[in-house]
Amino acid sequence: MNNQQTPEKTVIDEVVESLIKRTELLEKEQLVKNEALLAKEKETQALLASFDSKYSNIVIQAPKPDMSGVTAELFRSLTDIKETIEKWQKPLKKEYRITLFPEQLRSVEYVRAVLTRLILGFIGLVFLIFTYLLMNKYIQ
Repeated sequence: MNNQQTPEKTVIDEVVESLIKRTELLEKEQLVKNEALLAKEKETQALLASFDSKYSNIVIQAPKPDMSGVTAELFRSLTDIKETIEKWQKPLKKEYRITLFPEQLRSVEYVRAVLTRLILGFIGLVFLIFTYLLMNKYIQ
């Protein structure tokens, strides 16, 4: 039995040793990759810093816009509009009228009410004049 146990230990030992070697190799590769990645990160940071320093001081000044074409076109258009308006007929004329009845309302009830008030007002005015004349004679 001793013979059989020894080979098993050696196989297990070989597997463990190969796993340990493989792990060490992977760790070394990982360290190399991490160092390369850190170097690339430092290089990237340096490039970003140089980019920021280069382009942070750039001042862009746009030229002033030339509005003369727009101004001339607006002036021409406004002149055309003014001339067109002046060519139109001016139908405005002043009229002074006294209207007893509004032009929009021509209902019979409205006309009857206005005429009744006018006639009653006229009769009342005549009555007041005659009353004044009669009272004037008696007062003197």
